[in-house]
Amino acid sequence: MKAIKLSILSGLMLTASLTTVKAQTADEIIQKHIDAIGGTEKWNKITSMKKIGSMSIQGMDIGYTSTVVNDKGMRTDISAMGMNGYVIVTPKEGWMYMPMQGMDKVTPMPPEQLKVLADKMNTKAAMLADKSGITKSEYVGKDTITNIPCFKVKMTDKDGNVQTNFFDVSTYYLVRTEATVKTPDGEQEMAMSFSDFRKQPEGIVIPMTMTSPMGVGDITVKSVEINKPVSDDIFKPSAPSASDKK
Repeated sequence: MKAIKLSILSGLMLTASLTTVKAQTADEIIQKHIDAIGGTEKWNKITSMKKIGSMSIQGMDIGYTSTVVNDKGMRTDISAMGMNGYVIVTPKEGWMYMPMQGMDKVTPMPPEQLKVLADKMNTKAAMLADKSGITKSEYVGKDTITNIPCFKVKMTDKDGNVQTNFFDVSTYYLVRTEATVKTPDGEQEMAMSFSDFRKQPEGIVIPMTMTSPMGVGDITVKSVEINKPVSDDIFKPSAPSASDKK
């Protein structure tokens, strides 16, 4: 009788174990994340997003504005030391102008860098609110990020870019991404952490703080504009003005 009870108990434990594993498949984790940040239906209604805030680098606050119009373009404006710079990404071309880094003219973006940033031109893809761009996903276990237990999922997109994502096991929010990207100087490890998640009036949830351990510091979003009109002209590179070059 004791042996039978132990066998039944072992069977129940095995069943529970299998159920737990099944609940942690990559596809289900990604879907729970999408549901947690508002769901596909709400994200499908988002056509543009503008975030205004600041970056903190070595104790200095730098003006930061990020504007995305789905599948048309992405622009990031930076203001520091009396100078204005920008990064523009479009489906076919990209440009950079950062005078505060010694860049004295608008510079075309290298193809490999443009490829990495391509998915950021869509608000759904950038927040992993859409699975259509994922060609392969694999659950690779658990890890801890800033004391937060996380599911660890490795993903490959349609362009072959590989990214490892960490999802909070309790909220399913995406709290960190890690990737290896190709640059003109070779491969470079990139990472970004996300926190201070807030629900917007449109029903979607976005992080208001982003942190890069690569020395960039915190990006703090102070205001968000969603589905407001955006001129296509902002995705065209402009010649630096005299004030930009100060």
